[in-house]
Amino acid sequence: MRPGGTNRAAWSRLAAVCAVACALGLGAARVRAQDAAAPYVPLESQLLLQARPEQGLLVLHSGYRNHEWVDADAVVWLGAGEEREADVLSASVGFREPRGIGQGRLGRFVLATGAVRPVHIDGAIVMGRVPAGASVELFAGMPVVPEFGERDFDWLVGGRLAQRLFSERFGLGVSYLHRRDAGQIASEEAGADLSLRPLDWLTLSAVTAWDVVHRGLADARISLRAQQREVVVELFGSRRVAAWLLPATSLFSTISDARSQELGTDVTWYAFPRLDLGGVVALEAADGDLGYRAELRGRLRLDPEGHGELWAAASRRELDAAAWSGARIAIVAPLARRLRANAGIELVAPDHPAQDGELWPWARLGASYALTDHWLLAAALEGKATPTYRRELTGLLRVSYAARVEP
Repeated sequence: MRPGGTNRAAWSRLAAVCAVACALGLGAARVRAQDAAAPYVPLESQLLLQARPEQGLLVLHSGYRNHEWVDADAVVWLGAGEEREADVLSASVGFREPRGIGQGRLGRFVLATGAVRPVHIDGAIVMGRVPAGASVELFAGMPVVPEFGERDFDWLVGGRLAQRLFSERFGLGVSYLHRRDAGQIASEEAGADLSLRPLDWLTLSAVTAWDVVHRGLADARISLRAQQREVVVELFGSRRVAAWLLPATSLFSTISDARSQELGTDVTWYAFPRLDLGGVVALEAADGDLGYRAELRGRLRLDPEGHGELWAAASRRELDAAAWSGARIAIVAPLARRLRANAGIELVAPDHPAQDGELWPWARLGASYALTDHWLLAAALEGKATPTYRRELTGLLRVSYAARVEP
């Protein structure tokens, strides 16, 4: 075990207990303050165990329907023996003004706003809106260190200004993020996001980000979506820089500046009330190499309520040495009122298998059973072969609890 691992594990478990108490305590507090329009509070928890009991996730959530004020959630990694101690992935409390004037979140969470890159943060974010359609977001905190490790003057700040007009048919936002690791600048970005709906059937969205440290365009994405009756057509394009995904202090950011571009279309046809057909065709370029990807897919709903579904897809991709063809099929079927089964299989055939095998299979078989109105038990078994492992078998167990706490 690493030095200090026991202390970090103790702090992680303590934080997990605090997160549980926070989620349940907020639920009880809100129950006393609810009005007749919100007669219950949903409390949810999930326990996911993989391979062995000490390896898995604990997911907790306490939210409020109808004029919600507060919610709390936590995701706790249970550890994997001596290889990885228990850790809190997220534990936060959110506040919301019922009329939508403002909201905020405090704790550990993944921050994703506007055009700047998502960050895992220990901190806070607040947002305010005005009836004219303008909004402002401000956030600050420290980048998350795994297992509550030591920090050395790491922090980040940023914000976003946005304006929506014409019954929300037009929206424009400007974002900024400044991050430092050990006192040195790690990343600095400025970005803009645009949404436009000139017609009821036509929508345009675009996101762009400028990397101030590398002095160049880091990310650019655009999508034009049109829908006419049963057919939806989307044209999309993107350009990304690999170094933009990593802190400026990372070794890989100094030796790799690969750029990737993609241009393509996605078509979906709602052929029948229960049948959807579609496909994707896109040209790709990465670090000077040209290629493409294509996919045909279909989904059949087995009952009017959508409790059972059948998916099928066939794919093809070529980009430099990554050239392969694949097919997959999956089904979810209700066997009884409380019992649901699911299964899936996928086969991938590489053009250049070398020593990794001529075929990479993947299969999953699982089922879920509602023990009561509150408890759900689910289990799955997955087997696969990859370029890394010739064979791998994994089991997953999920235990969920959901309740409506009456005031």
